[in-house]
Amino acid sequence: MTMRTNEVPPGGRTRRTLATTGATLVTLCSLVSGCVFSGDEGEAMDVVWDTPADRKAEPQGEGAWLSGDTLVRSRFDAVSGFDARTGKRSWEYVPPGRSAVCHATADTDGSVLVLTRDGDGASASAKGKPCATAVAIDMKDGRELWKAPLGEPDPPRLQHSSVSAGSGVAVLLQKDDLHAVDVRTGKSRWKAALPKDCVPGRTAVAERQVAALLACGGTDNIWGDKVTEDAELHVATFDPATGALVWSAPLGGRRAILWDASAEFVSADPVVVAASESNDSEAGAYLSFGRNGRPNPPIDFSGPYGEIEFHDRLRAAADGDRLYLLPRHRKVDRLTVFDLATGAAVWGGTRHDDLYEGDSGYQLVLQDGKLTLLTSHRRDPYRLHDFDPATGKRREVRVLPDDLGPVDKLLTYEGRLIVARYDAYSTGSRPFTAYERR
Repeated sequence: MTMRTNEVPPGGRTRRTLATTGATLVTLCSLVSGCVFSGDEGEAMDVVWDTPADRKAEPQGEGAWLSGDTLVRSRFDAVSGFDARTGKRSWEYVPPGRSAVCHATADTDGSVLVLTRDGDGASASAKGKPCATAVAIDMKDGRELWKAPLGEPDPPRLQHSSVSAGSGVAVLLQKDDLHAVDVRTGKSRWKAALPKDCVPGRTAVAERQVAALLACGGTDNIWGDKVTEDAELHVATFDPATGALVWSAPLGGRRAILWDASAEFVSADPVVVAASESNDSEAGAYLSFGRNGRPNPPIDFSGPYGEIEFHDRLRAAADGDRLYLLPRHRKVDRLTVFDLATGAAVWGGTRHDDLYEGDSGYQLVLQDGKLTLLTSHRRDPYRLHDFDPATGKRREVRVLPDDLGPVDKLLTYEGRLIVARYDAYSTGSRPFTAYERR
């Protein structure tokens, strides 16, 4: 799935101050399990290494990943690998000629990045086939492993990204079929058993299933297009080993969502989709499904917990039964956790649940049973808050330097926090910065 960039909330970043007494208390408190901090206190973190600013790169990015000891950043004009221990660049892949990287996804366990780009040696406008080639790159050294042709994105909204990867396979959209190939060799594995009268769109891969959005049915087709004007969005899952259809269901339940609605995967397992009611409507909801394809109650983009703006919909995370969001409530982005089975808020979300002393949530990461939230405030530096995902109890606070800069993704490596930047609004951003406890 594709991440969205979010600017830092307005307001200056003032100088960080940590009183000697506060620092002493933090040191003692860090030895006690479940310690909760208050005010501006927190354990300070320092920069370990910082990659040089990429001043000539275009301000358009596709993603950042950590695979083993290698950090990888994909941009419009190149893909680069960095040593996670030192921050030094170890390799770079540049598309041939004037072609551009359109989309990138990764199987981090298999250490393979799969991208889509224009045809060899020329821009899309020159050949008329934008994003029609899939290329697999070894994330350890940047070697090209294989490449394959893709179906042209038609219609573009449904098939915006025609490749996904994970669990040892890459799923490619080819001539209205979904083909899975071995992620390292490119050898064919299976073709998905699509439901009748359905055209596939974007996909997402998880360990136990492959999820796909489909345009299905409809009768309004006076122009003879492969997707009718009144086709509906469906979601389906497939066996990652064979491509067999496990289940399929209308995305909108009783209320149809047409094929051209904005819809993107938040998670492939459990299946969670952020979808507009129609086209690019601000109204919409997070729609999720159980293991058997039974729909759960929708979680609306707007409610008593606040509002999820259009460009913030993928600032979210999901585990087996919960969805973690950052809706804006009274000008502050407040962490709110929902039960997928009921659609009800479990904890967080209001000013009475001030989990981080007036800060505004910025980015979140859910990993290894720990929920980490990066926050910012007009008067304070950036802070990291670690929560128990089940209860919302805050376990720890860490204070980051106040020159953090833009943040597109948070990664962790050997006890260090790594900030990734790939889609900054201005050129010259540092691809990665690593921090560790003082």
